[in-house]
Amino acid sequence: MPSSGRRSRHKSGRSLSRRRALTALLFVAPQVFGLVAFTAVPLVASLVYSFTHWDLVAPSPTFVGMDNWEALFTDDRVPTVLWNTVRFILVGTSTFLVFSLVAALLTFTPRRMVGLYRAAMFLPYVLSQIAVGVVWRWMFNSQSGPVTNIVELITGQSPDWLLDPATAMPSIAMVVTWQTIGYGMTLYIAALQGVPVSLLEASTIDGANRWQRFRHVTVPMISPTIFFLAVTSLIGAFQLFDPVVAMTGASVGSAGPASAGGPSNSTRTIVLYMYNQMFNYNERVSGLGYAAAIAWLLAILIFLVTVVQFIAGSRWVHYEGVSLSRGRRRTRGRR
Repeated sequence: MPSSGRRSRHKSGRSLSRRRALTALLFVAPQVFGLVAFTAVPLVASLVYSFTHWDLVAPSPTFVGMDNWEALFTDDRVPTVLWNTVRFILVGTSTFLVFSLVAALLTFTPRRMVGLYRAAMFLPYVLSQIAVGVVWRWMFNSQSGPVTNIVELITGQSPDWLLDPATAMPSIAMVVTWQTIGYGMTLYIAALQGVPVSLLEASTIDGANRWQRFRHVTVPMISPTIFFLAVTSLIGAFQLFDPVVAMTGASVGSAGPASAGGPSNSTRTIVLYMYNQMFNYNERVSGLGYAAAIAWLLAILIFLVTVVQFIAGSRWVHYEGVSLSRGRRRTRGRR
C-alpha cells in the first residue's frame, strides 16, 4: 500500500507537470507562430531569392546561382553607399550618444518645470520620420529656409545644406539626432537614478572633483545603458531610409525613393540602394534577387559589427561595479 500510494502520487505529479507544460506551450504558441511565420520563413525565403533573378513580372523566379553575389562584390556603387552609411554613423550615432547624455544631465535634477522640458525633448521621437524630414527639408531650403536665414544673419553666408555633398549627410544626421535625443535622454535619466548616492559621497570625501566623480563613478555605473544605446543606435543607423527619402527625394510620393540619395549620391545609403535595385529592372541583375543579396550583406555587416561591439564592451561595460570580462572569469572560477 505505501508503495502504491507513492506510485499514484508520482503519476499525479507527472500529470500535473504535463498539464502545466501544455498550458505554457499554449500561451507561447502565438508568439512562436508569429516568429516563425513573419521572421524565420521570410529570412529563409530571402536567402533562396538571392540565388535567383525575378523582376516580379515573370511568372516565377529564375535560378542564376552565384550571379547576384558576384555582381554584389564587383558593383562599384556598393562601397559608395556603404561609405555614406558610415558617414552617417560617424556623425549621427556619436552626436546622439553625447547629446542625449548631456540632455539627461541637464534635466536629471528635480526642479520646477523639469517635466515639461523632458516632454518637449521627447516629443519629436513620437513623430513620423517622414513628416519630420519634410519639415526640416523646408527649414534647410537654401532660398528661404529658417535655418539658412539664421545662419546668414549670424555669419553672412549659409551653405546649401541639402544641395552640397559635403553638408547633405551631416544635415540629415543632425535631424535624426534632434528627433531621437529624447529617447536616449529618457534611458540615461533612468540609469542616472540608479547610481548610488553613497558612491558619489564617498568619492567626494576622498577628494574627487565633479569631473572625476562623473568619469570614475557615474560613467561606469551607467555603462550598460551606454552600451545598449550604442548597439541599438548603430543597428538603426545601418537601416537609415525614411529621413533620406523625405529630405532628398523629388517628392514624398512614389517618386520619392527613386529620386532620393542626392546630391551626387552623397546620401544614398545601403538600404536605399537595396530599395532602388528592388524596383529597377533595367540592369542584368537588378530585381528581387539582387536586392535580397544586398539585404543579406547588410545583415552580415550588422551581425559582425554587433559582435565587435560586444567584444569591445567586455572591457568597459560594468554591471554592479564588475566588468563583463571579470564577471565571466569569476563565474568560470566558481564552476
